[in-house]
Amino acid sequence: MSAIVDLPEVTRKRMLILQNLLQGWQSEKITSVQISEITGWKDSLIRHDLWLLGYNKGVSNGYLKDDLQEAIGRALGFESEEVNCCIVGLNRLGAALLDDATTEGSVFKIKAGFDSNVNRVEILRSTFPLYPATEMSWVIKKENIRLAILTVADKDAQTMCDRLVKAGVTGIVNMTRAVLKVPDGIKIENVSVITALKMVN
Repeated sequence: MSAIVDLPEVTRKRMLILQNLLQGWQSEKITSVQISEITGWKDSLIRHDLWLLGYNKGVSNGYLKDDLQEAIGRALGFESEEVNCCIVGLNRLGAALLDDATTEGSVFKIKAGFDSNVNRVEILRSTFPLYPATEMSWVIKKENIRLAILTVADKDAQTMCDRLVKAGVTGIVNMTRAVLKVPDGIKIENVSVITALKMVN
């Protein structure tokens, strides 16, 4: 799902964080000062981000939460259309994601899980079907899966990535430490815990 408004990557990431914040916000309105207090962003930066978004509906005592949330969703291309996803690699990390709560309240729906270990597929329980990795291609096509969460061992990451791309996946959340090579048009978001820890160290 591509952005409708062409935003700088840092602004896009802030808007994604803001969208998550708004989902749990209890009041009808929220001010840039309140957002600043929660996130640590300068309120002038928040107002500038919203201006880049094309959103100028702020009132003197804040923004209407629902209206702002919808505007962010439209600008980023996240409206009501569901996006089908899968998990590849059902090790401890992958198995921890076998719960609808992972994507609850979002447009992202996990439709399948895959693992090379057939015993693991048979033993684990999930709210969505689990398959041997050998069945990835036809299941991805059948379920119209566009995005994948990759949690396999680092040594297997590129091979599984290649298979996902061949099956038609257009975006991969890479939770391994491997640096993946993909064709033009395939998006990769690296979410290695080790890399994240290094960034905040």
